[in-house]
Amino acid sequence: MTVTLADIVREHGGRYCASVPERKILHDIERCRTERMGGHRYRCRGCGREEIAYNSCRNRHCPQCLGTKTGRWLAARVSELLPTQYYHCVFTLPSELRGITLSNRKIVYDLLFKAASETLQEVARGEKHLGAEIGFFGILHTWTQSLEFHPHVHFVVPGGGLSKGQWVAKRGKKFFLPVKVLSRVFRGKFIEYLKRASARGQIEIGNLEALLNKACRTPWVVYCKPPFAGPKAVLKYLSRYTHRIAISNRRLISLKDGQVSFAIRGRRQQGGSRIMTLPAAEFLRRFLLHRVPMRFTRIRHFGFLANRGRHKALALLRTVLKVVPQIPESAHPWLVCSSCGDSRWILLTSVSPHNSS
Repeated sequence: MTVTLADIVREHGGRYCASVPERKILHDIERCRTERMGGHRYRCRGCGREEIAYNSCRNRHCPQCLGTKTGRWLAARVSELLPTQYYHCVFTLPSELRGITLSNRKIVYDLLFKAASETLQEVARGEKHLGAEIGFFGILHTWTQSLEFHPHVHFVVPGGGLSKGQWVAKRGKKFFLPVKVLSRVFRGKFIEYLKRASARGQIEIGNLEALLNKACRTPWVVYCKPPFAGPKAVLKYLSRYTHRIAISNRRLISLKDGQVSFAIRGRRQQGGSRIMTLPAAEFLRRFLLHRVPMRFTRIRHFGFLANRGRHKALALLRTVLKVVPQIPESAHPWLVCSSCGDSRWILLTSVSPHNSS
């Protein structure tokens, strides 16, 4: 029997002592695409079959609501792909700072984006590295495969930049920028911004100096993967990481006797995928560790891909690189008839929400 996150919430969410924002998340996930949300009744033009499409909750933490968002976002990104190599960089906060991050999510996530993005731009401007203004976007993730709290940002970076109106390609193909330099600059910037935030009273920290001294005893992890194998590989990566939550329904295996079992992807040398089982309350606790602050933007664009000047910069780059803009493919029909396979529907009527007891 297939199990979903909504099933776990329905059976065990009421027993979990959640905060107000967490209760809202659980409430939405439980009701999503059920009669409790209401919906619309449609008739298939092909065979006359009628079907009700229930409304989605549109909560960013709901696994059922992310597919259409991912599709629309990917379609918008297709025309922005450039004929160059793309690199994948990851900036991670050290474990010593995870406690203050949990209690100051929004401000610390903002500082993580700010310090990491400025690090990439500053190092790329250096003549020893690239000597150009780059453009890229970042995606906040806060989880591991076992749902532990692990805040980090993934960046996808085209392998070149603009300098005096000309495209400067990355010299060398293996890595984009030196990770040791990125790590040192990132650590310095983040610590400075954290101190400023503390001085302004924006975050609550006990002994800040002691905490930072402890965090600085080990190198801060910045990881740069080798380049993607072409634009299609970039899009494949994006489809997995953009509008993703801590766990999808595909990874859930069973819910039995108050225990949730789910698949986790291990390293190849550790035997690949395996199964983890947690008490339902612990599973929900870990899942809710990764709630995103209200009105927080998880996907951000920087440099020549920043929202403010993106269209102008891309038009210049297409001229310089002699690129013909790609036309996004049409999205898949939102509803396909299971009887005849038609995707043409007639809207008949709306269906009012029904709160079953």
